[in-house]
Amino acid sequence: MYVCICNALKDRQLEAAASDARSVGEVFRRCEARPQCGKCLPDVAQMIEAARVQSPARLMAAE
Repeated sequence: MYVCICNALKDRQLEAAASDARSVGEVFRRCEARPQCGKCLPDVAQMIEAARVQSPARLMAAE
């Protein structure tokens, strides 16, 4: 599903770029894009937070 219409970025692309990202800008740089209208920024920020929450869970599962 498209999350960023302006840059035609889909949820899977953004989720992959959000893993271990520290900012929305970093996610867009990884996708070789720039935020345009800004409507997707809260969704991308939420993806970053979700990746942070999942990251410790992955580490604990590996132990």
